[in-house]
Amino acid sequence: MLNVIFLIAIILGVSGQNIVRKPYTKKVGDGGVYFFSTLLSVAALIFFVVTSTELEFDNSFIPYSIGFAAAYAISSVFMVLAIAYGSLSLTSLFISYSLMIPTFYGLIFLNDDMSIGFIPGLFLLMISLFLVNKSDEKAKFSFKWIICVVLSFVGNGMCTVIQKMQQVASHGVYKNEFMIVALAIVTVVMLVMSLIKERKILKVCAKAGWHWALICGILNGMVNLFVMILSDRMAVSLMFPLISAGGLVVTYIISRFCYKEKLTKVQFVGFVFGLFAVVFLNI
Repeated sequence: MLNVIFLIAIILGVSGQNIVRKPYTKKVGDGGVYFFSTLLSVAALIFFVVTSTELEFDNSFIPYSIGFAAAYAISSVFMVLAIAYGSLSLTSLFISYSLMIPTFYGLIFLNDDMSIGFIPGLFLLMISLFLVNKSDEKAKFSFKWIICVVLSFVGNGMCTVIQKMQQVASHGVYKNEFMIVALAIVTVVMLVMSLIKERKILKVCAKAGWHWALICGILNGMVNLFVMILSDRMAVSLMFPLISAGGLVVTYIISRFCYKEKLTKVQFVGFVFGLFAVVFLNI
């Protein structure tokens, strides 16, 4: 039951981050990306400090913190840019596929068991993620958008892989300490970049949605903490496909009840495929 609670919280947190980024990019476009990332990392950093009961720092996790900080910064910056340059739904779709990176890492390097329903479940998941994000509008692809999506894809996937590597190496300890050091590095780097690149538009960026960045950061901190906790309780090759598939439910609820949108026939078929994917992945 506890695993289900963690999964639901992660799914809502991942979906929520993408949703709160859009209002900000609508107002500032591709400007203020470092400002947004600074506040995001600060909020996530505060989250890990507040949720810590006792901190104990050790040099052993520093290399992992540095690696995570690099992947986190890349994912954070280029995710905002990708949403600014292109479709939110298409961007979210391709970033969702990044969870396949830690999934295959678990299968190849951690010797996670492959269940009988994994292959058909994974196949159904890929189909559902494509169909549920398909709209009647013609998608506009730009070279800038493709580059940003690819970099965010790799950064997002590697964040989770490095988290798992650190937890395996330290036998499940130093979760908060590892993240606090990593996020402190990201905060400093993003702040310096913002002051250099965005000094003239900081007031505009702040008015455009400083609160969206803080909300995004809190959700990000929650997701990262719960992912590390759950990865000790569940095989990552199963956990991440479930997170992706669970996002389908969130997509339906938000589009139907918050934005009063109805799924197209194609999207509804994709939603059904997603439900079947969840069933097969749990066999």
